[in-house]
Amino acid sequence: MTEKLWNRDFSLLVTARCFAMFGNAIYSFVLPLFILDISGSPALFGTVLALSFIPPIIMSPIGGTIGDRGRKQRIMLGVDIGTSAIMALAIVVMHLMAGNGFAATIVPIIIVKLIALNVLNGLYNPVVVASLPFLVPEDKLVKANAISDAVGMSVPNLAGPIVGGILYAAFGLVPVLAVMLALSAVAAVLDLFIRIPFKAQEPSQGSIAGMLKKDLAQCARFIAKEKPSIGRAIFNIALFAVFSMGMVWVALPVLIGQTLGMYTGLVGISFGVMMGGSMLGNILTGALEKKLSIQKAHRLMLLAGIMIAPIGLVFFLGVPAGIAYIVITVSAVLMMMFQNGMVFIQFLAFVQRETSDELMGKVIAVIFSILFATGAAGQLLFGMLFERFYAQPWLVMFFASFVSCAIAVYSRKSFARIGAEEPRGETASAAATGAVDILKQPS
Repeated sequence: MTEKLWNRDFSLLVTARCFAMFGNAIYSFVLPLFILDISGSPALFGTVLALSFIPPIIMSPIGGTIGDRGRKQRIMLGVDIGTSAIMALAIVVMHLMAGNGFAATIVPIIIVKLIALNVLNGLYNPVVVASLPFLVPEDKLVKANAISDAVGMSVPNLAGPIVGGILYAAFGLVPVLAVMLALSAVAAVLDLFIRIPFKAQEPSQGSIAGMLKKDLAQCARFIAKEKPSIGRAIFNIALFAVFSMGMVWVALPVLIGQTLGMYTGLVGISFGVMMGGSMLGNILTGALEKKLSIQKAHRLMLLAGIMIAPIGLVFFLGVPAGIAYIVITVSAVLMMMFQNGMVFIQFLAFVQRETSDELMGKVIAVIFSILFATGAAGQLLFGMLFERFYAQPWLVMFFASFVSCAIAVYSRKSFARIGAEEPRGETASAAATGAVDILKQPS
């Protein structure tokens, strides 16, 4: 490992992740939106979003276990090749099925394809995050995470919905699939040149399921007993995600596309700009690293919860559609900046510093699985709420804001205690490593 942050392999990793996540951001936005357009049902839309989150919930721990024991570069390469193959197959299927009964028959196929893509994505992100400690010095982990998340996640998530929304509105679904195919193919080529140090672990006896069970048990022990502050922070962040992140993914397409009746491309622009808030939060976190503290993260969560209220207010007051659109977008940007761009990056760097190399992938994967699960629960909940209160969307938004703020206030003591009860570094890592065997990873 070099002492430079922007070394060759870190640069390649971030670039490959950018291409891969660009495609991911496009399909994550366009495919559910396609189903919303066909069905017109917010409840079905929220259900499809929730179903698409099930694979990452399951696959993230598996990806963590495989990533800790296998070669991370090969896993990333396999995921990008698999994604390219799914896209190519989807283009062929779309051409073959065009015609009578297309709408009725294509929805189940789109759902299956979305789930298959998220199976691969559930493997990919935990491996990428777990690779960073092998490529950059420990004292640069916060900046490395901020850069990786900004360039490899936030930039694609900013541009993906915008590009995908415009392409989808102008040309339909097949050109969008072609773009995704090209992006995943480029990512696969870049994966070929990444060199990630590999330290072989002792071979495990028994089945993969048995190994996964053992690893998960060790991960649970590590979080619950060795690092209980991590567990408390995960709980608070995940609970907050139900009423913030889970809500916003359903709210923007429903409120802008259906309630306001605006152009589909504007939904993509709003999503993209919202994800820009996450990138802005990444940049601020890196720049203000010495002034920010994970122990005070509840303040940022409270600000994120407050940002939801103006969205409800514009619908309560019945302001013109153009003004409502601007308020929705700006509020979503600020919410994303505080929550996803600042709180989570600080928490992720803390977890990486306090976790041994052998457990890194699995612990990260478990964290991501928990967040995927709570995000799915939020999407399902708010899909049903928007369908039930279709004529009073302000009720849903005020409810989300109130509960989010309450969770932020409740989490104050938990964040204040982070890092207070356990030592960092080798002592904690050795205790976790010697307890049973090995485990970790969410994404």
